[in-house]
Amino acid sequence: MIKQELMDRISRALSLRSFPVSTGSTEPREFFVAVANQLGLGELVKRQGKVELAKLILESLGENWDDSYYSDGATITKKYFVKLVEVVESIFDN
Repeated sequence: MIKQELMDRISRALSLRSFPVSTGSTEPREFFVAVANQLGLGELVKRQGKVELAKLILESLGENWDDSYYSDGATITKKYFVKLVEVVESIFDN
């Protein structure tokens, strides 16, 4: 499964619009902002980068952060999205 499909599954489970990845499967910061806001983390989102937002989201769902969830250049890895899909769908998907 590619990163776009994983992000789309998360978006559907949380009733969010789709957020397209850009060249090189780079995920937009807006995706993480939307997920964080949907989880009620709005005030904690300001001034956070993608890696910080990704970590905040996962930890707010009771999961531990792993350094393999990001790579150089603030890229969030497919491994992170696989984990987030698992957690989000188990909580929110009917």
